[in-house]
Amino acid sequence: LSSSTRPSTLILIADADGGRALSDETTWLYSVAGSGRFTSAGSENVHFGASTRLLHRNFGRQLFVASLAFDLARDLDAGEQLLLGGDNGLRGYPLRYQDGSSRVLLTVEQRYFTGWYPFELAHVGFAAFADVGRTFGAPAVAGTELGWLKGIGVGLRLAPSRSGLGAVIHIDLAMPLDGDPSIASTQLLVRTKASF
Repeated sequence: LSSSTRPSTLILIADADGGRALSDETTWLYSVAGSGRFTSAGSENVHFGASTRLLHRNFGRQLFVASLAFDLARDLDAGEQLLLGGDNGLRGYPLRYQDGSSRVLLTVEQRYFTGWYPFELAHVGFAAFADVGRTFGAPAVAGTELGWLKGIGVGLRLAPSRSGLGAVIHIDLAMPLDGDPSIASTQLLVRTKASF
């Protein structure tokens, strides 16, 4: 086709975030984001996501965190999916365990900060958590619709003091409460993240 007959494409990307202090101990944060390509023939690879978090200081210097995230997609490019599993926040389940055109994930986590600083190499913390989530829409593989999935677990947090990356090492041991019988009864995840 000549360039004169090709449809022009409009690419849109937008995001916003913010928050407010509800009290001396409680902070509410939120974020929304959207992106997609739009032509005269229709839309392509459209994605919208929104999340909110509530952070509450308790037990002195400890922290309780509750977060809710929702994502919706349509006309995704080939090979693109909305996934949910151990690598997408649903700890206790294999990587990319569910997929669909939308997903929701609720996480509650109690974080414990300690004064433990072994050999002055890393600050140590702990976490106890529960995750609940599911995907909606037609999955890539028919028959894999598993509904709501829940997992619980505990985690170790290591914040190296001699690293310039500013990353926190997350070591989580999680147990799935749902899913099919083929998955392991526990999952060990080791990741680095920008925060506790």
